[in-house]
Amino acid sequence: MRDRSWVDPLVIAALQQVRGIQAARAVAPEHVARIEEIERDAEARSLMGLGKVVNTGIREVVRCPAIYAALTDMEFDWGDHSSLLLKKGDRIVGQEVRDERRIAALKARPNVWFLHRNFVVFKDRIAFPQDIMKKTCYFEIPCLPADWCRIEDPRLRGWTVVYANPSPPCDQFLKETYFQGQDERGLGTILVGARPESPDIPGESS
Repeated sequence: MRDRSWVDPLVIAALQQVRGIQAARAVAPEHVARIEEIERDAEARSLMGLGKVVNTGIREVVRCPAIYAALTDMEFDWGDHSSLLLKKGDRIVGQEVRDERRIAALKARPNVWFLHRNFVVFKDRIAFPQDIMKKTCYFEIPCLPADWCRIEDPRLRGWTVVYANPSPPCDQFLKETYFQGQDERGLGTILVGARPESPDIPGESS
């Protein structure tokens, strides 16, 4: 993508219309490598204390031609997508569940164990906690569709917007770099990527 300057105001305006997003900023190209470095270090340190954490979501977002940091508050609606998975190889053996009706249904199932109020582990898919302690399993922070971000401008028709949750050190870096160090209770960050679905970039960049 030769020039994203025309894309940034369109995506930022759409992000700032989303309830629970206080501000959004375009991520400077020179900061992308720093974000990747922070996430690699976080993975090496296994910051959750429960096993290895792999942030595949951030890796996917930073491959987008247009990347944004957004500051969220407690009114942000995360939707029903699982922002944290537990995997054994390529198989999902546990996941965050946000839908209250599904949580209630899962509580009645004998093969389910709740690691947290809304994080379920499927006992018939894993030897728990041995698989985690032996690092047979790992936690994954996935890339998620940002279907709450609606861009009406026809120049971005056919573009996809995705997002991922940064690790705590990366969250701190984004706050300090793009949001004047705002770190009040309830504030967080997400990293958002916008990309065209075809190699032909529409509109002013073509």
